[in-house]
Formats: sequence, structure tokens, C-alpha cells
Amino acid sequence: MHYAQVQAFGQAPQYLEGPDLPAPTGNQIRLKVLAAAVHRLVQMRANGQHFSATSAPLDPSSDGVAVDESTGQAYYVGTFAAPLFAEYANVDKARLVPIPEGKDPVTVAALANPVSSSWMALKTRIEEPPKYFSVLILGVTGTSGRTAVHVARKFNAGTIIGAGRKEAALQALVKEGLIDKYLVLDDMLGAATTALGHVDVILDYVYGKVAETVLNNLQPGATKTQYVNIGTIAQDESITLNAQTLRSKNLAMSGSAPGAYTLAAAGKELPAIVDMAASLPKPADVVPYQLSEVARVWDTDEARKKRLVLLPGKL
Repeated sequence: MHYAQVQAFGQAPQYLEGPDLPAPTGNQIRLKVLAAAVHRLVQMRANGQHFSATSAPLDPSSDGVAVDESTGQAYYVGTFAAPLFAEYANVDKARLVPIPEGKDPVTVAALANPVSSSWMALKTRIEEPPKYFSVLILGVTGTSGRTAVHVARKFNAGTIIGAGRKEAALQALVKEGLIDKYLVLDDMLGAATTALGHVDVILDYVYGKVAETVLNNLQPGATKTQYVNIGTIAQDESITLNAQTLRSKNLAMSGSAPGAYTLAAAGKELPAIVDMAASLPKPADVVPYQLSEVARVWDTDEARKKRLVLLPGKL
């Protein structure tokens, strides 16, 4: 069987050949892997920068789509349910969610994790917000940020403000009707945040100086502002908050990822998450490659700027 592993943290996965898998146990099923996305989480695992990556060699994959060759039924395979940079996987049946016939496995593999990131934040990491709440999405132009727009609408957000570095991309999102307003992440962010006024919820994929500036300049309102950190695109793991920020505003801060919520909570939401991922169009920045090309495409500008999806076999 062919598979891919990181031989040492910080290196690209290598495409290898080894023995077939052992027979599935009683609660497992043998599936052919169709697609596994290279999320930010996967990249962090490959670099040894995530708590789930403790030693190498390691298959850094997180989740994906696989099919039961005997029935043709495709499934979403939940996070860390099995190593998926491989032609086949033995997966616990309890960690599978059926995918409706005709849905694109590449799209589901690419979007289930981004949908989950904002879905679990809004479902488990905040108190129920006001009806038709306002939400500020930091990092809205990336795959996860754009997906969070759809999730926020699903949760009845009334006003969506997107924040990103490229104003043209933000203007395009307004023109498409996906967001209502925008903030540019530039030197004027502090003043722009002050002018924005109060927001009910902040979903942050960026962190670092951006989060620091927004929180320190956000205006208090009649309701609580609930901030949830989801990612660190800025690659800055720390922020500095003025004490006055915490004392002068009704502000609740939390983070969202496995660990901040239980696996049971995630499992309960997974069918709805997969259903939404399957219903969304494939983003233009999702790029599929054969698993055999993993070493070549891993450390490229395309891999850093787009979302790769690896295909262990033919779809």
C-alpha cells in the first residue's frame, strides 16, 4: 500500500510503499481514501507545532473523504479518526458521516474542517447572541474566513463585517453580497475599529497585532462582545491587552478547537457540518494533487496561499 509520512518534523511528507493494513477490527470498516485536505492544522502537525503531533514518523493528515468499495457509499472521516495520507484506512464506524450521492469529495474534504472551525465556535464557545447579531470575521478572505460567512448566516447573523489585508478582495465580497461591511488590516485599523462601534461576536483567524488592535479599540455597547480565537494566520501566538480594555468593556474571550470543546460535542454537530460543507461550491483556491506528488507540492507558494487536497487514488 502507498502512503505518505513526515519522517522528521519540518520536512515534507514522503510518498512511500509498505505492507497492506491489518484486517479491520469488529467496529472498523476498510475504506478507500479519496481525498484529504492540507489544512493549517495538517501543516502544523507536520512541523511538530500541534499538541497532537508528539513524534515522527507521522501521517499528519486530520480528516478527509473515503469510500466503501463494496457499496459505493462515500463517508466523511472525522478528525484524527485514521491516517488518511494513504490508499486505504481502517476507520471506526462511529467516526463516519455518510455523504449524499453525487457530492464532490474534494469539496467536502476541503471545506468540512473550515466549516467546523466557525460552526463549533458559534455553537459551543459563545453564549447565545442577540437575534440577528453582528459578527466581525478577522481573516475573511481565506478559505476558512469565507466559509465562516456562510456559517454565520446559518446561525442568523444580521450584519457581517469582514476584515482582510486586500481591499479589492473585501470589496468583491461586498459586491457578491457575502459581507455587509469591511475593515482593511492596515495602519488605520485602530481608527477603523473605533469608527465601527460595537459588534456582538468576533471570529478571529489571524490573532497577533490584528487581534490586539481590534480589541483595544473596539467600542462598548449595550450587549456583550464575545471574542473567539480560531486561528493564528499572523503566526504570532501572543497579544498585549491594555488593562483598561478589560475594565471598560463587557468583553468575553475564548478560543475554539478540539480541547476547548469535547469530542462528544463535535460528534453531535458533525452531520450538520458535513451537510453544509457538501452544499457549498468548491472555492477557486482549492487545488487537488495526487498523493504521489506530495513531496513536490508541499513547500510551495501554492501550498501556502491555497488549500491543497491530496488524492491517494483516482476519484
